[in-house]
Amino acid sequence: MATSGLILFLLCLGVFLSNPKKNNNQALSAFLASGFVWLLANFLTNISSSSSLALVFGRATLIGASLIPPAFLTFAYIFSKNCLPPLRQVVIFSILPLSLIILTPTAWNISHIEAYGKGAVTGPVYYLLIPTLIIYFALGIYFLIRKYRRSFGLEKTQLQYIFAGLILTLIPGLIINGILPAIGYSDPSAYGPIAVVIMSIFTTAAIVKHKLLDIRLVVARSIAYILVLVTLATTYSVIVFGILDSFFNANITDNIFYLVLNVVFALFLAFSFQPIKRFFDRVSNRLFFRDYYEPQEVLDQLSNLLVRSVETPEIKQGSADILKGAVKPVFVGYLLVYNQSLKNLEGQVLLNLLVAEKKEVIVTDELEADKMTLQKALLKEGVSVAVSLRTKTAHLGFLLLGHKLSGSIYSDIDKKMLSIAADGIAISLQNALRFEEIQRFNITLQQRIEEATRELQKANTRLKELDKSKDEFISMASHQLRTPLTAIKGYLSMVLEGDVGPVTEQEKTMIKRAYDGAQKMVYLIADLLNISRLQSGRLIIENKPTDLSGLVEGEIAQLQESAAHHKIKLIYQKPSSFPTLMLDENKIRQVVMNFLDNALHYTSDGGTVTAALVVTDENVNFTVTDTGVGVPKEVQPHLFAKFYRADNARKIRPDGTGLGLFMAKKVIDAQGGTILFQSEEGKGSTFGFRFPLKQVRDSVLNPSA
Repeated sequence: MATSGLILFLLCLGVFLSNPKKNNNQALSAFLASGFVWLLANFLTNISSSSSLALVFGRATLIGASLIPPAFLTFAYIFSKNCLPPLRQVVIFSILPLSLIILTPTAWNISHIEAYGKGAVTGPVYYLLIPTLIIYFALGIYFLIRKYRRSFGLEKTQLQYIFAGLILTLIPGLIINGILPAIGYSDPSAYGPIAVVIMSIFTTAAIVKHKLLDIRLVVARSIAYILVLVTLATTYSVIVFGILDSFFNANITDNIFYLVLNVVFALFLAFSFQPIKRFFDRVSNRLFFRDYYEPQEVLDQLSNLLVRSVETPEIKQGSADILKGAVKPVFVGYLLVYNQSLKNLEGQVLLNLLVAEKKEVIVTDELEADKMTLQKALLKEGVSVAVSLRTKTAHLGFLLLGHKLSGSIYSDIDKKMLSIAADGIAISLQNALRFEEIQRFNITLQQRIEEATRELQKANTRLKELDKSKDEFISMASHQLRTPLTAIKGYLSMVLEGDVGPVTEQEKTMIKRAYDGAQKMVYLIADLLNISRLQSGRLIIENKPTDLSGLVEGEIAQLQESAAHHKIKLIYQKPSSFPTLMLDENKIRQVVMNFLDNALHYTSDGGTVTAALVVTDENVNFTVTDTGVGVPKEVQPHLFAKFYRADNARKIRPDGTGLGLFMAKKVIDAQGGTILFQSEEGKGSTFGFRFPLKQVRDSVLNPSA
């Protein structure tokens, strides 16, 4: 009886501790606790030293016996309906048992107990227990049978174990503890615990083997701790009370050395606790978990795989192999949103059902009654567990595992490990999918780039041909225009000089304007010819000794009349002395004239244009600064491009070509100089160039250099 009570107590404690918040656990724990109370009262009755004490404990047996029927009925109701019974039914269930418990201390229960072994004299209340047991257990069995008819798979197996335990418990229990006391059998308590033990064994089998409630870990760890404590206690007892007493033959209080040795042995046992515990953990794992594995080792292997894998097939196959080696399922597969593993309508339906479940880990055998559609779909595909593959930003699908090859059930350790593994797999799959997407994008982009490049090459070839034709046309047209313009200028010059007779002032003014126009055309044609030479690589720089100071002064003198006409101050800051430089005089003259001409055109009446020529120890600088319209900041990078003109410049001077600054930069660059430019819209501009003095002066001093 004591052994039966201990088994029942440990089972009750394990069931409750495995999940104290779950209704099934609470109900089953209450049922087992009521059986323990009944066995405890019977045990105390048997060991009582007096008949009066035995009478007290004997009557107390009715308390546990009265609690067993409603506890079983409550467990059957909760297990079959997956919910708590309504309050009204709880009240109805409790009326008869509470009535029996109230009458427990009276003679209506047990009037007296004779000498040990002679039995108890029962009253009418005791006989009410038999119909109570029959009614409550019959109603509980009715609930379980209804559940059994609509169950399948693991749930049906669980109920079969429960029914087997009930049959082997109720029949002998009813005979031994119901009928025999009614006919005056002397000591039924000696046989009653057998029935309780039978049901405990089958309930434990249902729990441990088929996972009605997952307490295998609790049982395994409890046994491991008990074995550790027994080992340590036995070792300590043998050493301290055996060996030491034999050597020292002294009491603890009489020998200081004895006390020191006790402390040393106590410390030794304390430090040996963990190694001994690990040993018994391995032993208990082999007993209760034949398919046991170390979750951390599995996660480490998986982590190593995911870190080095960047392709989806490698991640899926590698992770499946690792999980197969650890959990040992029939199969491991993936049902992914972007690429379903089940290539049919049923696969899509299953995916939708799993997504709607909104659980991280879905165990087929643990689905509630209202999830029959999902359960049937999973069973049809042979899936026992579906684990959600979800990241912070996306839901990728599910990791699917079949039944275990060992026939065991997926434990809480399995589910927790799979949940952690799924998180890592989901992140790795997402990264792999992004990598593949980038690869596909790169391939597509490369193809498009190649196509665009081919089109650009064709367009560029065509543009080069057109540009070449344009240059040839400009070169031909410039040469053709140059000859008649030279003749026009010559004849106009002869007329102005009076070679063909006197010219009035009015005629002279008009002829002078025609002459100036022809000169501009000459400059434009020269620019066009120079551009043509640049494009064909025929621009030749002919350096010779040049008086740059005098050149600038001459160009300014030509423009003074035009500046005065527009009331613009044209100032030349001439240096007191200036060296002769080795430059292409004609081309530099064009550059200087271009800068001065532009400054006058883009400066309003009453403004100022200042030309400055400065020589330092290192450089020769020429600048033309005006107070004109300036150049907008956003167009300044394009200012020296061919044919480019700013919008404000076009409005002021519509007849400009946009070639002057382009040619100026080409000429200065070709002679080793640098263009100077600075401007602010509305406040004026500075254009100029700089030559390294050593370069142009050394050429004069040493022409062969």
